[in-house]
Amino acid sequence: MKRFGWPIGFFCLLAVAGMGFSGVKLSFFKVETEAGRNFILSWQAEQEDDVHRYEVYRRTIHSNGEFVKLHELRAHGPNKPYQFRDDQVYKASSEQVDYRLEVVFTSGVRQILAQQSVNYTPTAIRRTWGSIKAMFQ
Repeated sequence: MKRFGWPIGFFCLLAVAGMGFSGVKLSFFKVETEAGRNFILSWQAEQEDDVHRYEVYRRTIHSNGEFVKLHELRAHGPNKPYQFRDDQVYKASSEQVDYRLEVVFTSGVRQILAQQSVNYTPTAIRRTWGSIKAMFQ
């Protein structure tokens, strides 16, 4: 007589684990330019079950094609807007900036919720003291 306990138990465990995971449903996710210098990321979730936090990532040509984590925001409930201001990006003319929003659930599971690219063409490049010194070296 063959035993079927292991495969059946495994699939039952997967079904039970899947039932408790509802997830997040976004109303919107947008990236806008503020005064030609900063980027404002905003989003809102219609559904926000078992969410621990959101994480914001950015990718530019200066990050070697990798997304870099910028900020974490604790979940504060559905139908309430979230906002993050990115004022630390160095923008060159005609550069593309990619943003990604991830959610971390209380179980530790991560999920990519949204990703948006912004083509940035500045009227004037914001200079830092370090970049001004580098021009004269």
